Amino acid sequence: MGNKSIGLFLGFVFAALLAGCVTATATKKPSAPINKVALVSFSVANWNDMVSGTAGNAKAQELINSTLSGLVNATEQKLSGFVRVTKASGFIGNPGYRNLGVKNELGLMLPKINGTPIVVFSKSNDDVIAATLTPAVAKKLCAELQVDAVVVVYSEWAAAQGHFVPTRKALAKDVVTVWDKHGDLVFKKRVDETGDDVIGGPFGPIVVNEGTIKQWSLAYNKAFDQIALEMKTALKP
Repeated sequence: MGNKSIGLFLGFVFAALLAGCVTATATKKPSAPINKVALVSFSVANWNDMVSGTAGNAKAQELINSTLSGLVNATEQKLSGFVRVTKASGFIGNPGYRNLGVKNELGLMLPKINGTPIVVFSKSNDDVIAATLTPAVAKKLCAELQVDAVVVVYSEWAAAQGHFVPTRKALAKDVVTVWDKHGDLVFKKRVDETGDDVIGGPFGPIVVNEGTIKQWSLAYNKAFDQIALEMKTALKP
């Protein structure tokens, strides 16, 4: 590998490490049992338009959006394995829920539930990446939806390049937080995972189509499975 190739490779790795950095926020042990939760925000970012490739950016965004409602359903199903879940389909049109949100000015991709996009609660890129709510918003959401806690999910989609074999795979960086009815952050976890199949070489385009887009869904689910295992224990008072 020449000096130019090494530089490109190291630059890619450095950029990937910086993408989606999560600010540190202390979590508190739940002061009361958390028996019921609601997934109130779910957003995906196409980091640096990396999920584009031969399909073109507009097509890639369409492909990403086509997967998101299914990922919300899968996430709620995984949560229901250890806690009761008030599904987004039951409150997506609730004015009290929607009025707490802000305009999506960050280009986030948001799943549509019954034709209505899920809400985002901050215009700050740092807050969105960290899946952060203000204590006041967290308390209001819990009261409005009559749950013990609310869950926020942010997932950043990009590509990961192998260190020894210079091929690329789908990469999902999942950040998940849980906020209780007192407005306290009681759980926070980030996990990065890759898909199983190669989607491109080191210098050629990333191939994004109806087949390979599934690799990002796979990467998301692999990461969330790990997060859910830890969350199950952390939510016990």
